[in-house]
Amino acid sequence: MALYKESGFTITEVMIAVMVLTIGLLGVAAMQLKAINDNYRASALTEKTSVAEQWMEWLINFSRQSYKLGSEDYIGYERLAALDTNPAVGRFTTLSFACDDTEEIRLALKGLGLRPATGELFAEEQLPKPSAKRYRVTWYIDAHAPLENTTTVKIETTEGKSPSSLIFMVSRSR
Repeated sequence: MALYKESGFTITEVMIAVMVLTIGLLGVAAMQLKAINDNYRASALTEKTSVAEQWMEWLINFSRQSYKLGSEDYIGYERLAALDTNPAVGRFTTLSFACDDTEEIRLALKGLGLRPATGELFAEEQLPKPSAKRYRVTWYIDAHAPLENTTTVKIETTEGKSPSSLIFMVSRSR
């Protein structure tokens, strides 16, 4: 009798190899999904931070200007510090508005008493560019903190659940 020596894989070996390969591919797919979600969150955070930075730069610039409107003279810093209705140090005054529509922004600033030297409302080119998304910007203002003639401002930009915040200080120009 002649014995035939067959070589190859048994069905059990093939099934185990397919199962190991499937588990590995599922792990790679899970990593891809997590990477996509994290990239989306990072992009959204960057965009919110960019909006907050635009407002920070705008407030710093506003606080450095002197304004004359009719018979009224004021320095932007004084007007910004006056927005703090909780004068106790460490107690922020909260002011919030949507920042996706220029007209809404202009009216919100007018309602806060922030006006340009040229009239009642800021022109579109004098304001941060409106966001394509419906962000809500909140200013937390603490006048004369941590020092006299220094105002701490926290700008928080939110859309959905996670906000992005910047904290900075402005001081009276000499």
